[in-house]
Amino acid sequence: MEKESKDSNADKVVSRIKLRRRELKLTQTELAKVANLTPAAISQFESGARKPSFKTLSSLSDALKVTTDYLLGKTEKSYDDLLADPKISAMFRGMMEFTEKDKETLYEFYEFLKTKAEAQKLATDDPSSDAE
Repeated sequence: MEKESKDSNADKVVSRIKLRRRELKLTQTELAKVANLTPAAISQFESGARKPSFKTLSSLSDALKVTTDYLLGKTEKSYDDLLADPKISAMFRGMMEFTEKDKETLYEFYEFLKTKAEAQKLATDDPSSDAE
């Protein structure tokens, strides 16, 4: 039973590394460069042929902008994963200095981007949009 649990955890690491890399639209080579690893190592991790050490898992989590807990399958994505992205973290720290009016403007921009993304998703999901 314990071996099944370990295999399940290893499968989660494999799938989450691959999934997150694809979400970020990174190739294995690009991820390897950002994480200071070799493309062969990334390939081996994603195929399950090799398990990352804790140090490597930490490098991968930084490169993939998520927590190690997410990669290990201990948590689902959360605000902690969002804040693991250095750009997002810096943005949130900077927003603490914004006026209420600036925060409202930022929220309006967020709503605009969200609507735009939803419209793009609908356009790509609509099979009739391919017919011309």
